[in-house]
Amino acid sequence: MNLALRVGGPRPDGFHPLDTVFEAIDIFDDVEVRPAPELTVSISGLGEDLPTDESNLAIRAGRALQSRAREVGLDCPAGANIRITKRIPVAGGMAGGSADAAATLVALNELWGLGLSAEELRAIGGELGSDVPFALMGGLAHGVGRGEELAPLRAGAMHAWVLLTREHGLSTPAVFRQFDAMYPGAGEPADTAELRAALAGPAIDTVAALLANDLQAPACALRPEIGAEIELIEAAGRAVVLSGSGPTIAVLTSPEQAEELAAQMRADFPYDVHIAYGPTAGAHVRMAE
Repeated sequence: MNLALRVGGPRPDGFHPLDTVFEAIDIFDDVEVRPAPELTVSISGLGEDLPTDESNLAIRAGRALQSRAREVGLDCPAGANIRITKRIPVAGGMAGGSADAAATLVALNELWGLGLSAEELRAIGGELGSDVPFALMGGLAHGVGRGEELAPLRAGAMHAWVLLTREHGLSTPAVFRQFDAMYPGAGEPADTAELRAALAGPAIDTVAALLANDLQAPACALRPEIGAEIELIEAAGRAVVLSGSGPTIAVLTSPEQAEELAAQMRADFPYDVHIAYGPTAGAHVRMAE
């Protein structure tokens, strides 16, 4: 989740500078790796129609890990079978592909006995995608640059999120192109210092008032129904923000109120509604039984 996603105008390399606050939440994919002669990936659950060739981000993570191992003189197997059970919505603005890449790096580092450090894995992750380093770190963090330059933050409270997900996603590049069209003179991203300070305290209402996403208006321009739904939720006095580049809508509440709010959202909207809690850990190994 991005509690704040402030976006600047595009840099010469085409990337947009960001000032963002990440929170890891407990909706996750499972990535299982087993020895195999070749590097392959299979997907079940959400996203069964995603490509499983060399363009898949988990395969790219495995290749990048192999390349780094060879650079530092480590013996590295040629393959593994990567099995992904997806629960994170595809193209939902929740960095599901980045989470799978992060989990693949952690799992293969363990399976192959490479012993690369968390810092080394984050460096590899940053080459794969802007959100991969945070998916490795987890918790709560401040991100700048493309979002890959991270500093951990202290959380003063547990947060509950009620998420409205939908079947059809949004293309992140398309949302950024819409941002450029809407804000052709954008300079540096706005600062998130006030939100970061609020997160260290226990008051969720203070945090709620500071949620912000500069990609929300561009996403709503592409999908006007999202904006209409956000307005309805705001009119009910709820703290709502678009997750990443959308289209997932995230409503912040206290853990004690999450079930009641989710029931209301299910009654009001024809979408899947999930409850998630954060901050939680990033990608980590759990040994298969």
